[in-house]
Amino acid sequence: MHLRPPLSVTPTRRQILGTALALAAGRRVQAAEPPAPLRPYKIFHVMSFDSPWRWTDGQWQGFRESLGAAPHVGRVFQMDVKRHSSPEAKARQGAQARAQIDAWKPDLLYASDDDAQDHVTRHYAGTSMPCVFSGVNRDPTVHGLAGAANVTGVLEHEHVVETIRLLQALQPSIRRLAVISDDFPHWLPVIERVRAGVAQLPGVSLAAVDVVPTWDAFKARVLGYPRQADAVLYLGIFGLKGADGRNVPYQMVQQWCVENSRLPDGSFWIDRIHHGVLASSTISEREQGRAAGRLARAILVEGRQPSSLPVEPTRLGNPALNLARARQLGLPVRSGLLLSAEVVKDFEWERTAR
Repeated sequence: MHLRPPLSVTPTRRQILGTALALAAGRRVQAAEPPAPLRPYKIFHVMSFDSPWRWTDGQWQGFRESLGAAPHVGRVFQMDVKRHSSPEAKARQGAQARAQIDAWKPDLLYASDDDAQDHVTRHYAGTSMPCVFSGVNRDPTVHGLAGAANVTGVLEHEHVVETIRLLQALQPSIRRLAVISDDFPHWLPVIERVRAGVAQLPGVSLAAVDVVPTWDAFKARVLGYPRQADAVLYLGIFGLKGADGRNVPYQMVQQWCVENSRLPDGSFWIDRIHHGVLASSTISEREQGRAAGRLARAILVEGRQPSSLPVEPTRLGNPALNLARARQLGLPVRSGLLLSAEVVKDFEWERTAR
C-alpha cells in the first residue's frame, strides 16, 4: 500500500536568513512550527469490541483529544468480538476491516485491544503505514508486532496491588482471593500480573484461579468460593458460552454475581463498577487513548518514526467503588474513601429500568 509519508519540515531560504539575522541581533530564536498538512490526516480506528461502550468510546475520545488541533478525519470499524467470538468470526471481522483500510488508504491505523492486533495490525507490521495500538494486555510479540519499525502503542496493565488494598480498606479481613475468567487467551497474562501483584502483599494469597469456558461452569465456581476465599476478582466475562452456544451478555453476568454472591469483589475497569462490582483501582480508558493519541501526533505532526517511540503502559489508576454493592454487603464506607474515589451510587440495570 502506498501512503503519503509524514510531511517534512524544511526551512525556506527566507526562514534561514531570518534566523541568521536574529542570531546576529542576539535575539532568542523559536523553532519553526510544522506546516499545516495539505489535507486532514486520515485515521482508521479498529475497535476490538463495540460502541456504545465506555471502554472503547473513551479510548477513541482520548485519542482525538491528544491530536489537538491537528486536522484529521476518522473512520471506525467495530469488530464486536463479544458477539463475534469464535476464531472464524474474528477472522471474518478482521478481513472486513482490512478491506476497508486498503480501500481508504489511511495515514495511520489506530487499533484498540488485543483482537484488533491479531486480526488487523499484524497484517500491516513492516509496511509503510504507521500503526498505533492501545488497550493491549498481551506482549506485542504474541501479536507479531515486536520489532516492526512502523508500530508503537500503549499497554494495558492492571492496578492489582491498589485494587486489593482498596478492597481491604472496605473489608480488612480479606486475605484469600479467588480469580475467575473466561477462556479468551488475552486474559492469561492478566492472571500472571495478578499473581505478581498478590506476591507483593504480605498475608494475601490466591485461593483459586479458574479459567472457565461456559456460563454454567462460571456460576458453579462463584457459588463455591465462600468455602475457600474472602473476595473475588473478576477478569474476562465476555466469552462465557450459554446453553445455546452463544456468549452470555456481560451485563447479565454481572447482575447475577450481585444477586448470588455475598463476597466482596473487584475488577479493573470502571464499567464493571457500574454493573455491580464493589471496588477497583480502574484502568483509565481515556488515558489509554490519550497516550495513543500523543504517539499518533508525534508520528503525523512531528514526523517521528514509530519505532523511536517506546511501548509503555499507562500509570494512572482511578479508585472507584459501588456504594449500592457496599450497602448490600453491609460494608461501611469511610468518608475518606468517598472523597478520594469515583463513587457509583446504584446498579446500572436499576438506572436503565427507571
